[in-house]
Amino acid sequence: MGDSHVTERVISQMLTELDGLEELHDVVVIAATNRPDMVDTALLRPGRLDRLLYIPPPDEASRLAIFKIHSKDKPLASDVNLEALAKESKDYVGADIEAVCREAAMLAIREYITPDMSPEDARKNAGAIKITMKHFQAA
Repeated sequence: MGDSHVTERVISQMLTELDGLEELHDVVVIAATNRPDMVDTALLRPGRLDRLLYIPPPDEASRLAIFKIHSKDKPLASDVNLEALAKESKDYVGADIEAVCREAAMLAIREYITPDMSPEDARKNAGAIKITMKHFQAA
């Protein structure tokens, strides 16, 4: 209600593009979603998006690699155990892990910077900020 039928218009336009009036050669359409249960069945008919591939969440080794990527340039404390984080984050995807790393960094910054601290003091001592395992677990 009140959405001006945007969803229906988008699906209608996609169907028009997929079916088209002219035959397309050597064109492959690839779509991705994290909500396959919400895809309109008209899009899944043969000749449209008729092949479905399930890509499972990353395994533990892949999650560890993703944690390494997203924590690479962050000031980690010596107690941070990326292997333990990878083990604890079953069913997390890359975006989830990125969000955890970002939130852990923000928690460390919020813990360090207090309302009574001047901006100059915060900048001067920013190098002392360390992200600890406690921050990751809270995130």
